[in-house]
Amino acid sequence: MEKHPVGYDIYIQTPNGRLAEGEENYFRFELVPRLRALDTMSHFGMLTDLPYPSIPLPSAYGLTEMDLEPGVKHDLNITNRIAEYTSVYRAVMDAAEPEPTGIPKYKLAYNDGSLVTVTEITAALSAYEAHPSVAIAEVPIGDPTWRHWIAFLRRAKDHGGLRAY
Repeated sequence: MEKHPVGYDIYIQTPNGRLAEGEENYFRFELVPRLRALDTMSHFGMLTDLPYPSIPLPSAYGLTEMDLEPGVKHDLNITNRIAEYTSVYRAVMDAAEPEPTGIPKYKLAYNDGSLVTVTEITAALSAYEAHPSVAIAEVPIGDPTWRHWIAFLRRAKDHGGLRAY
């Protein structure tokens, strides 16, 4: 997946793991608003501080970064190694705690395609809604990003979670 150095593209996914279609299933964060949202989520107890997972390097599968570029044609041997690497990478990015207390911060701090599960979103929204300041958190004063982000999280909770790229 192409990395965007400044922006973060977040997509709601369907229960079967596909990206949901439609504008309402897409959220774009630029760097500063994303940092503000992460800080606000932290304030409301919505994030957990789990370490970034250990992702295998392509070289462990005899691959280079060029092998992973889209549109490159390979022989069957390399194609099979790419499939194996992609499967392991996806498993790491999809991993979640069995009983999360929020969203692991790294899943929203990086644009690596991490899956934020429905249970992680549910735990984060429960922490948010239990906070004493929740009644004024979405008042339409100033930057509207927060209330749009919370609405997006609620939508993602009702579907199959979300992915951050």
